[in-house]
Amino acid sequence: MKFTNNNVFDAARHEIEASKCLIERKKNMPPIILDIRSQDDYKNDHLIGAYSFPDEHLKNNLTQIPPYAQVILYADEDDAKTSESVKLMVENKFTDVSYVKGGIKSILKTLRESKDEIILSELPEDQWEGKIEGVLNDKIRPTLAADGGGLQVVKIEKDKVHIHYEGACRGCASAATGTLNFIRNTLCTSLNHEIDVVMA
Repeated sequence: MKFTNNNVFDAARHEIEASKCLIERKKNMPPIILDIRSQDDYKNDHLIGAYSFPDEHLKNNLTQIPPYAQVILYADEDDAKTSESVKLMVENKFTDVSYVKGGIKSILKTLRESKDEIILSELPEDQWEGKIEGVLNDKIRPTLAADGGGLQVVKIEKDKVHIHYEGACRGCASAATGTLNFIRNTLCTSLNHEIDVVMA
């Protein structure tokens, strides 16, 4: 009989493919995705929706990350180095941590090859408004309507969306923060582009 020592860190158990990461980030409760490369690398190119959290700062700033949240890390293609950051988090009682095999290169390659992903910046600008309205209708308005709310688009200026709340969302304190973040994050991850959402 073979026994498994659960106290030994097994990096393979925490490894996911880039395609899995892209699916996970579109869940109703998306994971926290951390780009643990340098801030300069992050500014140069990153997965939309990921937070810059360089690995050298990770050890001293773990308290900034909810320990029971789903967390996905990615860096460059050096998976061994990335797995060390995962090991650190597991040793500090994080319960749902994984890393993307192949790092940012694998993510961006998979993103561009996927038939399920839209990259707004690669489309003609005269199509942007339609794509934004499509995400609002398919993913955002139904969620708001479930709570008795809604929104009206006042205008769309390239990648800046001016909105006006309706129904239960109107006058709601959380609408100015949580709901606005939900709208912005959903648009950004659905269209793989930084989109600003402001209340008109």
